[in-house]
Amino acid sequence: MKKEIAYEEHPVSPERKAELREQGYKIIDARFDPNRGTVEKAEGDGFDAEAAKAYLKEKGVSFSANIGEKKLMKLVEEAKAAEAESGQE
Repeated sequence: MKKEIAYEEHPVSPERKAELREQGYKIIDARFDPNRGTVEKAEGDGFDAEAAKAYLKEKGVSFSANIGEKKLMKLVEEAKAAEAESGQE
């Protein structure tokens, strides 16, 4: 069975390693990510990919380092919807 790859900036904390391994990911340094730098701007709300990832981390949302643009924006939308439902802004 082939594991999905999570491209992470190194060094990776032991906690993050455990989290990714638990999710079934193989961890590889982000500098080897073939898609690195290909997502300039994520659509919607003016987020760029790095800002979207920072937002999700701030909200405690887990995601793979090599997440695609569409999945990234879907997670942002879901996090914003959950935030709106709970009355936080």
